[in-house]
Amino acid sequence: MLTLDTLIGSAPDRLRRTGRVAGEGDRPVAGVWPADPAITPARDRGWRDVLAVMTTPAAQDADIRALARAGAAALAVGEPAPPQVLEAAGRHRLPVLLTDRETCTVPRLAQLLADEEAAAGRRLLDLLEYATQLEAAPGTAAGILGWLARMTGGQAVLLAPHRPPPPLAGGLTLPADRVTALAEGTTQAAAADVGEWNVRLYALGPVPPYHVLAVARARTAGWPQPVTEAVTRAELLLSSWLRLRAAADAERAPIRASVLQMLMAGQVLAARRAAHPLAMSPAVLTAQEARVYVVGGRAAHRDTLVSACHYHLGDAGLVVGCPVDEHQVIIVATPDAPTETLLRGLVTGREGFRLGASRPVPLDGLADAHGEATRALAAAGSSPDGFAVFTPDVELVRLLPAVPARRWAAEVLAPFDGWPPGRRAEWLDGMRLWLAYGPIGAARLAGFHRNTVRQRAETVGEALGLDLGRLAHRIRLDVALRVDALAGGGGSERDPRPAPDFEELLADAGPRRWAEEYLARLDEDLLTTVVAWIEAGQHTPSAAARLGVHPKTVATRLRRAEAQVRQPLISHPDPAAGRTQESANGLCGVHDLALAAHMARSLPLE
Repeated sequence: MLTLDTLIGSAPDRLRRTGRVAGEGDRPVAGVWPADPAITPARDRGWRDVLAVMTTPAAQDADIRALARAGAAALAVGEPAPPQVLEAAGRHRLPVLLTDRETCTVPRLAQLLADEEAAAGRRLLDLLEYATQLEAAPGTAAGILGWLARMTGGQAVLLAPHRPPPPLAGGLTLPADRVTALAEGTTQAAAADVGEWNVRLYALGPVPPYHVLAVARARTAGWPQPVTEAVTRAELLLSSWLRLRAAADAERAPIRASVLQMLMAGQVLAARRAAHPLAMSPAVLTAQEARVYVVGGRAAHRDTLVSACHYHLGDAGLVVGCPVDEHQVIIVATPDAPTETLLRGLVTGREGFRLGASRPVPLDGLADAHGEATRALAAAGSSPDGFAVFTPDVELVRLLPAVPARRWAAEVLAPFDGWPPGRRAEWLDGMRLWLAYGPIGAARLAGFHRNTVRQRAETVGEALGLDLGRLAHRIRLDVALRVDALAGGGGSERDPRPAPDFEELLADAGPRRWAEEYLARLDEDLLTTVVAWIEAGQHTPSAAARLGVHPKTVATRLRRAEAQVRQPLISHPDPAAGRTQESANGLCGVHDLALAAHMARSLPLE
């Protein structure tokens, strides 16, 4: 329904109000009728919200009181207005609409009202047209924002989290502190005066961090009811659009995760078949090579970060929230895509965010590329801009004497020799996941319940005669699996010669040199801390007690050590499990660190 201010806005040169009644401009106007209380308008609600037109020389006080009590919207009076009419209207709190004598007739004012209602209808049709465009082009709300800017006579932008704001006219700079508070959910609406502009801000979206709708008008223009009504309508449409888009994205997330799992498992053809009906990331899935990026940040912002990556990369990237670590986002993109620049733009300058990148690899090598990106992410902790590209290191297993190492690994894994090749490969791959990501992470990646993963790990440990609760035994299994994978991973005929002892393999000159170079990356205070931490069973409070420092100090040093050795060492606690050792994030970096300290510093492995 139109308001008194809307009607005045249709003919501001002929209509104005006296302003003697609070909130009079927001009063709705549903019709026009002569100001005669004895002649009730022909409508169900009587005089309510009707503009009464004073056609007699001067309405009586009793008539004005009756109109006010009946709920009339206002009294239209031709100028010059009789003082007694203005006084009576003010006394009975009935707004007065002043106009010229020619316009102060029922037909003229009714025509103005009808014209404005028709114009409002056209504006609503325009808004509905832009709303339908959201379905055809769900990636942008430019049509609605343009409509809102025209309706308000100012500027309207939608600010998305993790993205720079679009340029604004007139040198307008939005108040960053209030935008941040709205995005984080501290408040739902805010207003500010910025230079010649008055800015209103609204938090939109289903969950924080929210999008922020910013609407700016000249400070002298004010915010009349038609303008605020347009803002409200646009706000409702944009909120619904953001919720629907989030829901649609959530529906596709499991499919994207499945496609990524297939690629990680080397099942490129199956991944292409699964993604093709949904036209999901065709540029990636038809490429010969790809790179893997891992973004680390706040778990609470991950869904929005995934959305931001989708927005920037489109079909040039496959973006998935890491199924293992809720703090990470995995992106697979073609090497020639501008992914690195876009992702660095998202990460740079945002506290707590890091980015690691792999080398280009064939599509069937994405599992190794993910490991590279994860190691680069650890190294990014010491980078000023929070970004690092994987730098290949010589692996310890490549420096072990090859033939003796294969004999030793074959002996360790001998209980699996009689298994069918497919079952052997499945179980050993499962143990690689268990060692790399812990029971919860392995369960998520393999699609099993975590109890199933634990039972399999116990079965493997018993079959191999290893206590996998001990770091030394986990390291032996890890090295044996890495040597087995290097040899082809299919098992082989047993060499009749006796296998060397594990310590004999490590005593060779190549592994010893590797250990010294590995530890040389660490600052001395960090080396002392990580050795004490390993000796304390990777228990941070116990290590802190040994060193005489606070546990947070130990945790901070371990994070620094991660960046220097370029491998993850400590994990994010899993909220569901409630214990660090149940974390979904893997600890394989500890194995190399412990082996290096064992060889170079005589650290006992328990």
